[in-house]
Amino acid sequence: MAFHTPPQKQQGHYRYDPTALHPMGPARIFPYTGEDGLLRYLFTRFGHRWLDQGKLSQPWDLLLQQMHRGLKQLDDAWSYLTTQLVDFELFQSGWLNLDLPPDEQFNASFVRERRTMTNALLAAKKASESIGSLEVGRLHFYDALQQHGYDRPETWQIHQREEGLSDREFARQRVAGQNPVMLRQIQPVDQPLLDSLRSQPLQLGNGDAIDLMQAAAQHRLFVTDYPLLQNLSAADLQPGRYVGSPVALFHQSPTGLEPILIQLEPGNIVTPGTNGGPADRWMQAKLFVQVADVTYHELITHLCDTHLAMEAFAIATPRQLPINHPLYRLLRPHFQFLLAINTRGNAVLLSKGAAIDQLMAPTRETSLELINRAYREHSFSDHALPKLIQRQGVGAEFLPDFPYRDDALLLWEAIARYVTRYLQRHYADNVAIQQDPYLQAWAAELGEPLASRPRSEFPQAPFWLPESVLAEMGLQPTQLPNLPRVPGFPAQLSSLQQLIEIATQIIFTCGPQHAAVNFSQFDYMGYTPNAPFAAYCQPGDCTSLKQLLPPKEQDLGQMELTFALSGIRWGKLGSPDLIQFHDVGDRTVLSQFQADLAAIEQEINTRNQHRVAKSGVAYPYLLPSRIPNSINI
Repeated sequence: MAFHTPPQKQQGHYRYDPTALHPMGPARIFPYTGEDGLLRYLFTRFGHRWLDQGKLSQPWDLLLQQMHRGLKQLDDAWSYLTTQLVDFELFQSGWLNLDLPPDEQFNASFVRERRTMTNALLAAKKASESIGSLEVGRLHFYDALQQHGYDRPETWQIHQREEGLSDREFARQRVAGQNPVMLRQIQPVDQPLLDSLRSQPLQLGNGDAIDLMQAAAQHRLFVTDYPLLQNLSAADLQPGRYVGSPVALFHQSPTGLEPILIQLEPGNIVTPGTNGGPADRWMQAKLFVQVADVTYHELITHLCDTHLAMEAFAIATPRQLPINHPLYRLLRPHFQFLLAINTRGNAVLLSKGAAIDQLMAPTRETSLELINRAYREHSFSDHALPKLIQRQGVGAEFLPDFPYRDDALLLWEAIARYVTRYLQRHYADNVAIQQDPYLQAWAAELGEPLASRPRSEFPQAPFWLPESVLAEMGLQPTQLPNLPRVPGFPAQLSSLQQLIEIATQIIFTCGPQHAAVNFSQFDYMGYTPNAPFAAYCQPGDCTSLKQLLPPKEQDLGQMELTFALSGIRWGKLGSPDLIQFHDVGDRTVLSQFQADLAAIEQEINTRNQHRVAKSGVAYPYLLPSRIPNSINI
């Protein structure tokens, strides 16, 4: 390829959002396409700015607030109407796509799935909202969903069987729950923690005493902790809600993983046999860990590390790669509807008064700050599954029973084979990679410091708009951060193996990784007493579990949200209906990938039979037949 002519029309449609230019945060799409979109943006921002800064007298302030509420209600009604009238193709066509680049909006097939889910959710809400008792309201909610073909949450059944969150189940959720990436082996950096616990008498469930130093030396000591949540002040939390930064210690014994100690705060240590305080103090401690875990899961593991981390790739790929470029054809199907769902998530999760404000402990502003900080904590390649397993010391030689790890590795290896076969067909050697100008431009957009990038990557305002207005609205950033869009991403690609590893990680993140942390949500958080979004008292102040758990409105709201977030499965990983290769050789590679996925399906089904026999619970989230081809919900 001797010439480099980037796809200019696509570069015009896909612009990065300059108002999301937090120095640490992920790159976002500017969801107002065209100059007409800029005018809509300015109108919206001016209104919010006048309200936030108190620039209006009270009558005008009240009027503008009423207008914003009316527009929000109108937008919700329009979304509901277009969902119900999905069979009229006009509603999903480009004629009504005002916010996204062409063909990035949801199609009719997806919206039909959303209609099915929406109708089931509305029926469940109606069945539960008139019931006085929370427990009975929950059952009515689940019964209504079952009538529409949806199962009750797995943890509801587990809690009925085990009379609450047992120690065994608490430990099992570290390796097979909604957030199975937090458990790590005790490492030298944890020595101060071990020293502080040296005098603490600890024992296993069978009564055997534990020597912490010996257990650590034998690679039997594991921990989940949440340092990102440390030092949150009262101003960082919603009034009346709490999330802390607990540390949970686990021991790998011959019978499996079991919890032995929870540090709620420095000096506040609870063990299964702790005396004094409320009778359910150990159960409360486990729930404080669950609150921290679901907070980290929703903000970081799910939202930041899958949805938002992949957005930069979904923007840079059409901006820099022609539609006939081999990497474009490989990656593009795995970005389908990503920009659409992320833009929708801005309203459903991240906007003022949305789910984070209503249900979680951190304020919206604090939540966004946590996301931005977490995004820069690790480089892109640090999130590669093999590196994660090695870094956290959770290989099979240390933890023989780890459903997420074992099933995810099958899929990682299959995707790596698929990507290798495909790219080797199009690149003969490292020189071919180095001399591909489109590929190098793609890497540069993702890996070069933003301060060195052209301003044309952001929206270009009409010439007649005053510069003072553009600056005030954030459309002309005066200084770009000296950081790349993707942390640690190479600004130049030097080898075929490097590209294989990058593409493998992108496809794995958009498919299996997102499936594992998304579709487990209703099973593990749809029964609120298993993992509440927030605690409603602080350690030391809770006199009962009921006081710690959310009130009815937030409990039902958590059920509704987690069902909505995991109630649609559209598309299937590796489907030829979604990956439409034209070249015969490429289609052969895809067929080999499909055969690998079919074999993995059989292997995981066999594993799940053993898991059910051992623990009573399967791990279905990484069955290839249940993994979408892209992040679309």
